[in-house]
Order: sequence, then C-alpha cells, then structure tokens
Amino acid sequence: MSTLSRWLTATSGVLAVAAATLGRRRLTFHHDVEVPTPLEDIRNRLRAPEADARLSGLRDWVEYGERSVQNRQPALDVLCEALRELPWPGTEVDQRWRMVLQASVAAHLRPGPGFWLGSDLDLRHTTLADFDLSQCRLRDARFDGTRFLGDTRFDQATFLGDVDARGAFFGRHVLFTESVFARGLGLRGVTVCGNGEFSSIHAAGAVTLRGARFSGRADFTCARFGSDLDCSGVRFGGRALFRRAWFAGSSSFAGAWFRGREDFVDAAFGGESSFENTRFGHRVHAD
Repeated sequence: MSTLSRWLTATSGVLAVAAATLGRRRLTFHHDVEVPTPLEDIRNRLRAPEADARLSGLRDWVEYGERSVQNRQPALDVLCEALRELPWPGTEVDQRWRMVLQASVAAHLRPGPGFWLGSDLDLRHTTLADFDLSQCRLRDARFDGTRFLGDTRFDQATFLGDVDARGAFFGRHVLFTESVFARGLGLRGVTVCGNGEFSSIHAAGAVTLRGARFSGRADFTCARFGSDLDCSGVRFGGRALFRRAWFAGSSSFAGAWFRGREDFVDAAFGGESSFENTRFGHRVHAD
C-alpha cells in the first residue's frame, strides 16, 4: 500500500495540476456555437460535392486556424462538423475525403509543426474509419454514439480534460495503450468487436465501463486507476487481463460476466472492490 500511495502522490498529483492549469471546465458543445463569419465560406466549401472546392476550403481552413490562437478552436469545430455530415459509406470521393479530414484533425492535435495546444474535440455521432489519435495531446474529447470502423488508435495520447465515448461502437480493435487521462474516462455502454488494449494507461479521474461489451481480449495490464473504476455489468467475451493493475479507489465488477479467462495476478486494490453477482467462465487467476 505504501507503493500505491507514492504512485498516487506522484502521478495523480501531476495530472491534477495539469488539469487545474487548464481551468475547471465542463464539456462544451462546440458544434452548437455560431460559426464566425470568416469561416462561413470555408465551411460551405468543405461540404461541397466537388473535390477541388473541398481542397481549397481545407487550404483556407489551415490558414485561418494558423492566423491566430483564438481561431483554432472555431476552425477545429468546423472541421468536426464536416466529418459529422459526411454520409456513410458515401461515394468514393466521400470516403477519401473522410480520411483527409481525419488526418487533418490529428495533425493539429499531435505535438510538432502545426500543433494546436489546448484544443477540444467534438465528434459525437460521427462515423470514422481507421481513426488515429495516437500520441495526440488535447483537452476534452466527445465521442458519444460515434461509430469507429476499422482499427482505432488512442495509444500514447494525453487527455487533459474529460473523455466521453458513451455508447460508441468500435468495429474492430481499439488501442489506448499508455494513454494518460487527467480527468474522467467514460466508456459506458461501448461495444468493442475486436480487442480493447488499455495496458499501462494512467487515469487520475474516475473510469466508467458500465455495461460495455468486449468481443475479443480486454487488456488492462499495468493500468493505473487513480480514482474509482466502474466495470459493473461489463461483458468480457475474450480474455480479461488486469495483471499488475493498480486500483486506488473503489472498483466494481458487480454483475460482470467473464466468459474467457481472467487474470488479476499481482493486482493491487487500494479501495473497496465488489464482485457481487459476477459470473466467471473459467478459474480466476489472482495469485
């Protein structure tokens, strides 16, 4: 327990300070905000059926966002809006345009040339394909009801705000390996048709997986939960790995169903844990 306390002091403290630096903020609904006048023409061209018009709009969009720090969030909101409005599957042009817009979003959220520090992302109820936010750094992220088709990557990403993906659908594998969450992570009711990789994540705030469904492996090896974890009612269809995981707050697996093999070897529980009405398909490994 002394080691657990030291980790909480070092890791959770650092993440809490980082979150406080950005201010105590609620999740915002950026796509409900009126678009500034200079972006109206750019927005219309981003939604145009002609490829040339879309590309010219994207070039002007980058120029507008780079012109001022205050322009970055409105510009990012417009790009997210363009992604939300793309039909699925749409034409071949639509499919290619989706990949271009996704790459543009990631390029400005990943540290390096053109990085837009302190951005929020609102992609609720959007269809995304092979979405990649690996190594990105942002504040709040909204993916409520979003469809992620193909493989989805959030590995080594840093979220300094809240992350909410309740009811999201992952059509294949999703990777959160070594990602950092300064506040909460909400994955309530998500469906993962492939593997869910959460090994070595660091979460200072509460993590909610209530009612989630994993068809493949769910790997939480060496995960660090600095607050409460809610896995009640989760259905683990494949292996569920919590080897060497750290649970600083309360953890609930009440009503969960482990259909595959489960592994809690060397896991550390700092708070209350509940396995009430939990079903196990195989012998529990918790040596």
